Amino acid sequence: MDANALKIELMQKIIACDDEDLLSKIEGLLKNVKSGASEQGESYEVEGRKSELSKGQLKEIDERNKAYLKGDLETESLETFNKKIFEKYGV
Repeated sequence: MDANALKIELMQKIIACDDEDLLSKIEGLLKNVKSGASEQGESYEVEGRKSELSKGQLKEIDERNKAYLKGDLETESLETFNKKIFEKYGV
């Protein structure tokens, strides 16, 4: 596995992790790693941890995600959605 694939796999695991102790340990391991882009000529800034979404919006997203994972949420394919939008708005 190359370094970039490993980074992606680690990011996915970190995102899925809800264990704050484990996340703190990971943060400790990476505390001396520069948090800038590694590619020459590229940059990015990590903004604060405060969400732009309200607590109500975050709660709604969480509730919908739980319903989706349980199979209680009615969904449709992207193709069906796009067809409906095109038929309704001609876009």
